[in-house]
Amino acid sequence: MRTIGITTLLMATIILTGCTEQESALDLKVRPILFDGYHYEPDQQSMQLDETEQIAVHTICDDTGAIFLPNSTFVYDGTYRSFSRFSSDVASPLTSMTVFHDDEATYAYCQTDASQYMKQIDPERFSIARRETAAEPIRPRSLSRSDEVHQAVKSNLEDDLFFEVMPFTSPFVTLHSPLFASLALEVKTQDSSTTSFHPFDPNMKTMTLSLYLVKMDGVVQPLLIRSSENNMAYGSLDSVPDGGIPTLSTVYPLPDELKFGETYPLWELSYDVGGETVKQTISLSYEPPVMMTQSEVDAATTEEVEEATIGYFHKTSLSGKTELHHLDAIQTTTADGETLKQMLQRAERVNRNGEAAAYPLFTLAEGVKSQTFDVTLHERSKKTDVYVTTKGNHYKLSSEDSATWLSLAPY
Repeated sequence: MRTIGITTLLMATIILTGCTEQESALDLKVRPILFDGYHYEPDQQSMQLDETEQIAVHTICDDTGAIFLPNSTFVYDGTYRSFSRFSSDVASPLTSMTVFHDDEATYAYCQTDASQYMKQIDPERFSIARRETAAEPIRPRSLSRSDEVHQAVKSNLEDDLFFEVMPFTSPFVTLHSPLFASLALEVKTQDSSTTSFHPFDPNMKTMTLSLYLVKMDGVVQPLLIRSSENNMAYGSLDSVPDGGIPTLSTVYPLPDELKFGETYPLWELSYDVGGETVKQTISLSYEPPVMMTQSEVDAATTEEVEEATIGYFHKTSLSGKTELHHLDAIQTTTADGETLKQMLQRAERVNRNGEAAAYPLFTLAEGVKSQTFDVTLHERSKKTDVYVTTKGNHYKLSSEDSATWLSLAPY
């Protein structure tokens, strides 16, 4: 019988061990440093999201696990909203997560660009500020509120340098906004109608609506105020041409409980236009929250435009106070970003790097995930090699990929 020496066995073991898939330079992950965001709780000042909360928002709201909301009452715990540092647009969050609970479980209402849905979550995933208060149904209500709130709003207006508050019997109503629902405010005259929509705002969960007359730039006009203990927002009503100064002709009472989709008039103003009375009515309605099923979430996610892959060549390292669109950064097209991604996937692990490039940093972003590399170059007689370094490991691009990289980079 033929024997196999131990040396042969050892060599075979080494060869087999080496036959593993090469470690890739690419490792896109959710990186909290590239997001900004805020955590809101009722009647509290907003707080900036920490790293754990940022990761939780983007990993919990991952388009999976949609459920039907139980027919129950709930306690609202807080809202977490995350914004991308890749964009200067902070008007709408990249991801919003509203957390609430009942006696049985903790839930999250997730809102992304593609989906809006409910899911049950593990409260141990991150430190949720679980509130101990009476549970409430998810439906809008009107509340009785002391005149102190009204006087506080009026005092703030009187201190505003842009307004002169005019004498006016100023009515107000107080609303308890349901979770996730949008408020619609309609201003209607006989010839026109405008509607403004206000998504659920945790800072305006208990909101007072009030009407004032103010003079701005010499023009008297009605001003509609939305206010809470910590916030105030206002918008002027569409003026009635040649209407002059309006009078309050009717105040409509609100029922204690409001129905989704039903319009409730609040106030009616009267204008004298050439001896004819023109009425202007201010009304409100609540739109129910959109709650998609899992199949609807899957369909919306599939139909959504594929997440763009974008590269950024930049000179300055990212920090918690830095945004890429404010850096001295060069942004690639989506097609070039995908090309650069494929080159990073093909890069081979090596034990050296080169000299710093003119733009020594490169960040690849895809959806909510990203990765930053140090870029170095090594010039040779007829070509230049491109190296990237991540997590202390060096990778070299092939000669062909190095040439393509250099054609896309601002070096």
